[in-house]
Amino acid sequence: MNDPSDRRSALCCEILARQCLSQLCDAPEFSFELLCNPGGKSVVGNFDANISIIKAGNVIGCAASKNFVGLGLTEIKPFSFNEAQNILSDSEIRFIFSESKYSFTELVNASECREDAVMRRFALFKSLKDAHFYASGRGIRTQMKNLHIAFDGKSLLCSDSEAVISASYIDIKENIAVSVIERCVK
Repeated sequence: MNDPSDRRSALCCEILARQCLSQLCDAPEFSFELLCNPGGKSVVGNFDANISIIKAGNVIGCAASKNFVGLGLTEIKPFSFNEAQNILSDSEIRFIFSESKYSFTELVNASECREDAVMRRFALFKSLKDAHFYASGRGIRTQMKNLHIAFDGKSLLCSDSEAVISASYIDIKENIAVSVIERCVK
């Protein structure tokens, strides 16, 4: 890696992955054969474990599990209605914009949405969809609209019956949405 920032990030990703795996597998940190690819497929070669490593802005995250696991980190920032349409279903769009003070026409015509509550919901749903993709083990991203996320008033629900949302929250301090999904393939 030519860029010193990329080298530092790669080192931090590997250290974090080794710490997570050490806790999960109860093994020394340097006993793992790893292929760390932040934002892509990372592999543990010599243990029955899976990892997902992501870098978003200045935040690096890792999830480790005995099941297939995916981690989604999404910065909370303004987004366009077109971005939302590209990854969200109609019901998901209605949910994230339900607290908006603007009309549907105003939202569609605006260059960006800058409402805090709406940006948080969008980031949370995007992090869930990213986490699901990484947990799927696929190398090519399928339509994000194929996965449906719903909120039943108490918890988030996922349309993939093999997927379990292990964690999903907003970290206000880091200005990021975090989601972890595990897939228990039968």
